[in-house]
Amino acid sequence: MAKSTLSYYVKGPRCAKWPLWFQLQRDAIHRAIYTKPKGQPTDETIDQIDFEKVAAENRKWDLPTSQLPSDIGTYERISIKVSQVQINPVEAFSGTGAAESGLLALSKADRTASGMNREISAELTVPASLKRLSDVTLDVFACRPLADGEKIVLYLHGGAYKFGSAASHRALVGRIANHASVRCVTIDYRLAPLHPYPAQLHDAHTAFWHLVQMGFRAEDIVVAGDSAGGNLALSLTVLLRHTGHCTCGLLLLSPWVDLTTERPSIQRNAKYDFLCAPPLESPLNPARTFYAPGRPLSPEMITEMAHPLVSPVYADFAEFPPTLIQAGEKEIIIDEISQLYENIAAHNPNAKHGRYVYECYADMIHVFHQFLDLPDAQYAIAKAGEFIKAL
Repeated sequence: MAKSTLSYYVKGPRCAKWPLWFQLQRDAIHRAIYTKPKGQPTDETIDQIDFEKVAAENRKWDLPTSQLPSDIGTYERISIKVSQVQINPVEAFSGTGAAESGLLALSKADRTASGMNREISAELTVPASLKRLSDVTLDVFACRPLADGEKIVLYLHGGAYKFGSAASHRALVGRIANHASVRCVTIDYRLAPLHPYPAQLHDAHTAFWHLVQMGFRAEDIVVAGDSAGGNLALSLTVLLRHTGHCTCGLLLLSPWVDLTTERPSIQRNAKYDFLCAPPLESPLNPARTFYAPGRPLSPEMITEMAHPLVSPVYADFAEFPPTLIQAGEKEIIIDEISQLYENIAAHNPNAKHGRYVYECYADMIHVFHQFLDLPDAQYAIAKAGEFIKAL
């Protein structure tokens, strides 16, 4: 902390828009998650990795609970009873490539005696702006439409598929909801490495159809997410389009969209972003612990991970739903995020102006929105709310 402070005053801020408190927080987070290359396991020793211990260590460093001030919104914990969500697995998942066998197996497990009681926990956020507009007789915490055509946000939190929860993103989701005057459901999807791919996609898909079953139209559901949650939001949208269903729109905050390639910004922005990870060659790389923990890297595995339901940057984006992408110029995955927008734009050359929007914020890092006192974070969150409100 002292070294970072001294550097700030002697050399100046690392980026022009960084206040001291922000640089100190960035450095503290980076120190906490940085892993030295020396001593990292390799594929030669992959059988010796205890992923139960890896998961326990992840829980020790999990993202902290965030608070939601009452003047911004309130929330209630809810549960989605998986057995009550009516989905035809064969119709929903057949022909989905790398995901198909896993999704079908997970659906089958949910129909067993032990799986019948499985629930997905979530938070239903009600913004203060909506409560002020609502009829006092309406139950705003009932997960069903308050009026015909009501929009709702399904939010998928970030955390490299190994950290995070609805609680860790409560403050961010509440502010987005308040600016948009919409309710949000944030789910606690299953986390890797104990629940590898496609458990997270299965949970997101189940949550989406739960909302439909509760009375929301598919075309009124906005799917949103940050980082790994942005990956999941895109993958869910691609999966839904596979069966001819379209969402209201997408909000993507620093989405992680390519699990196969380490692009130049990984090195270019390493000294700025707090985000860091072992290389893909390491069995503890988050892409690998998410997709196939304990499996040695191979060309076949890389090909599987390039499937659009794993790395959605490679999806077919023709006639894609309205999308807002927000990212920071100094994040290490900015190159793949920029490629995502370029791919969407290339597939939709005649799209109406404003249907697809990419906002890249100067000097900002990965999911800078979570640093709620930053002026750029406040501005971006307000813009995200405006985007949802305009859908």
